Amino acid sequence: MADRRITVAGDPKDSTTIEKVTEIIRKQVTRRQFLKGTGALGLGVTTFYLMGCGSSGSSAQDEPRQVFVANALGMIVAEPTLCVGCRRCETSCVAYNQGIVQPSIANVKVSRNQQFGVAGVTANGFQRGDGDFGNFRSVQDTCRQCAHPVPCQLACPHGAIEVVAPVNARVVNVSKCIGCGICVSACPWDMLSLSGPVRASNTKSNKCTLCNGNPECVQACPSGALKYLPWSDRTKIVPPRQVASGAISPDIQGTCGKCH
Repeated sequence: MADRRITVAGDPKDSTTIEKVTEIIRKQVTRRQFLKGTGALGLGVTTFYLMGCGSSGSSAQDEPRQVFVANALGMIVAEPTLCVGCRRCETSCVAYNQGIVQPSIANVKVSRNQQFGVAGVTANGFQRGDGDFGNFRSVQDTCRQCAHPVPCQLACPHGAIEVVAPVNARVVNVSKCIGCGICVSACPWDMLSLSGPVRASNTKSNKCTLCNGNPECVQACPSGALKYLPWSDRTKIVPPRQVASGAISPDIQGTCGKCH
């Protein structure tokens, strides 16, 4: 890999070095301080130009890739003790975002935990924790809107997961998504879903968009079990559901090594 440059707002002339970004990321700085330090105030992302990277024959070898450094402004937080298991959140989510009634691909997930909880069935076939076959406690899974590094975004080989204003949600760009399912495997909490069979012509990945700061699932919840709150990093305190098997896209592997 030859010259690696970081450009801001898509302008190669307005650039900085990877080393400078790494130094800033490693420090305890605010979002505003970071963006000011890189000249990207108000943008929320940096764009890596990776010369000569990507698979051979790819027409997008030199296209810029977003690497998220700005955190989301909000997140959906669940209170399982208030959940009644009605699944209105799932139905409203899919109806609002996809225009269909298919709760199985909702961006908030309750039904998969209702019987045996997040831990699933135990070795002896009986779950004593959450769920109908345990303590009847319904647990809602919601997207963590991960801080850098963002597993699903790093794994996507097509750069289809982007930061979207006004709340900096990590959102699937359906025009770029080919429904390969790599992002689904990459999420440690198994929060992404495919709308159909892998790589079918109309299959797209679904991910929480925070509904522009006014989540439909929060509005639909009749018991107040879901709330929209300011963002905080919960990735270290919420146990993962699966081993993330999605590989980091080859065109950004080198940049990740600079920070991690």
